[in-house]
Amino acid sequence: DDHPLDTLMRLAAILAKHFADSRIVGTDIRDSLMQALASYVCYPHSLRAVERIPEEQRISMMKNLLAPYEQRPWAQTNWILVRLWRGCGFGYRYTRLPHLLKTKPEDASLPSLQKPCPSTLLQQHMADLLRSDRDLAPSFLNSVLNQLNWAFSEFIGMIQEIQQAAERLERNFVDSRQLKVCATCFDLSVSLLRVLEMTVTLAPEIFLDWNRPSSELLLRRLAQLLNQVLNRVTAERNLFDRVVNLRLPGLESVDHYPILVAVTGILLLRSGPISERAERATAVLLADPCFQLRSIQYLLGHAEPSALAAAAPATDKRHFSLHTYTEYISAEELVKVDKMLSHLSEESKQAAATTLPTSEEDLCPICYAHPISAIFRPCSHKSCKACINQHLMNNKDCFFCKATITGVDDFTKPASS
Repeated sequence: DDHPLDTLMRLAAILAKHFADSRIVGTDIRDSLMQALASYVCYPHSLRAVERIPEEQRISMMKNLLAPYEQRPWAQTNWILVRLWRGCGFGYRYTRLPHLLKTKPEDASLPSLQKPCPSTLLQQHMADLLRSDRDLAPSFLNSVLNQLNWAFSEFIGMIQEIQQAAERLERNFVDSRQLKVCATCFDLSVSLLRVLEMTVTLAPEIFLDWNRPSSELLLRRLAQLLNQVLNRVTAERNLFDRVVNLRLPGLESVDHYPILVAVTGILLLRSGPISERAERATAVLLADPCFQLRSIQYLLGHAEPSALAAAAPATDKRHFSLHTYTEYISAEELVKVDKMLSHLSEESKQAAATTLPTSEEDLCPICYAHPISAIFRPCSHKSCKACINQHLMNNKDCFFCKATITGVDDFTKPASS
């Protein structure tokens, strides 16, 4: 008779081999295989079975999971990667959403998550693949960043509508389907951020080794998205706060904790030894026009003095702070965040003291944020490198004249005589 583990391993091998098989055209069958693999990596004993299938099958499975997201049901793929990571990320060991236990401890009926059982073996395969395959990393990360941009923008658009509906007198008209879609976009944003955290932690050189052609661009895009998420979630009396405080049924998962903790895990990319690479990450974060030190201070409950003065009435809700979640975030993790904050505060003071204002005609005409630094061949139009590199990932025409770009050169403004 087969040992139960052998049966599990046989099944694991079938799932690993066929969940992304292009010959399977039936969407239902493909979905079922994907779902089965997702639940397989969710439980310790079946995950061990996946880890025991032959190495080349495991590597090929991981390679399929890292294919660009646009071409397939990416949300399920992303959940699978998240499950291999949960338990290793920053403040990511919970089985119940921490903010729910704080606001409604009596509500123990809410579904609890599986206990985390991360797979360091499969994480290692992922890191090796991303490091060794020069094309795989940029195409995978570009697609994750695109989906995050989409999911988070959709979420913000929806909470605007929900908030407007809730302000009308007949508040019960917030459509429950809309709430469900809104919560899904939020959960997707959090899980995409966790996959970015996983990538940044396992293979930081993809962002920090600038001998790789796409690293600088990926790091700039990552910084830009993190700053946008932080600013939207931490602004004083913002839309996010207002919708969270409405406590609408169906939006239970939408809260500061899941999203800010995931962003913090990525920001700690530069918290290792202060090397040239870590400095590079700091410089890119601070150079992003959306960077606000206030958003990072928010993580540790440092509100602005003016805001505290204005919030004198006792009715105002206490500020979010990672320090109030010590049962989910370790002391060691909090020390890292403290160090990161003091380092960023110091660096941003210095940066502010040394930057010269750029005149308007020297700014990139696409983003109006960075100085012009690239000139396109053959048409000689110009932008900053970040804008043109980002554009060329999905399009080969000049922004301005639609000529096909054959190359991009560095541009420095000639010194004025």
